[in-house]
Amino acid sequence: MQTPLVLQTFFINNKSIKIFAPNPVYLRETYKKKEENVTSLYWAKVWPAAIGLCIFLQNNLHYIKNKDVLELAAGPGLPGIFCAAYARQVCISDIEPQAVEIVRLSAKQHQLENVSCRVIDWNNLQEAPLPEVLLLSDINYAPSQFEQLLSVILYILDNQCTIILSTPQRLLAKSFINQLLLFCKEQTETEIEMEGQKTTISVFVLKK
Repeated sequence: MQTPLVLQTFFINNKSIKIFAPNPVYLRETYKKKEENVTSLYWAKVWPAAIGLCIFLQNNLHYIKNKDVLELAAGPGLPGIFCAAYARQVCISDIEPQAVEIVRLSAKQHQLENVSCRVIDWNNLQEAPLPEVLLLSDINYAPSQFEQLLSVILYILDNQCTIILSTPQRLLAKSFINQLLLFCKEQTETEIEMEGQKTTISVFVLKK
C-alpha cells in the first residue's frame, strides 16, 4: 500500500516551509500496531533534528550559500529543500526510493530548478559525486551501525567535504559523537518543540 501524503508546514525561525510527508496520523497508527518492519518507516517523519539543522543553517548561511550541497538519509528532505534557496546545487538523497519520490514532489511544489533527488546508499558513496557540504540529520540512532557510519564520515571528510550533523542528545550515541569531536570546528545546541515535547538538538560542523 502506498503511504498517504500530506503537505506539512514547518517553521524555521520566522520562515515557513511546506513539504510533502507521510500522513502523521497514518504513521502513528502504524507504530501503534507495531507491524513487522515498522522501523523501516523511521525515514517517513520529519524529526526535531531536521528542524534543528535548518535553524542552524539559517543562522549560518555562509556554510551553504552558493555551495554544492548533498543531504544523505534525508527522509522527507526538509533541510535539503531549505538549502535550495541559498545553495548553488542541492542533491537530496535517501536509500528508500519512496522517500526520494516524496522529495521530488516537494521540489516540484516549490519549482526548484537547482534540486536533484537520488537514491543513494551511504555505504556506496564511491559511486556518488561528493559535494562541498554534506548534511546528516538524526542518523546515529542504531549502535549496530555506528562503526560503519564512522567509516563513512571519515571517508567524506578525507574528500575535503564539510559535514554538518544534527542529532538529539542520546546517551547511547555518546561514544560515537566523542569520536567525531576531533574534527569538530563548531558546535551549537537548540531546543526544538514538536508535538508537545521539547528536544535538545546538537549541531556539529565537521571538517579535516
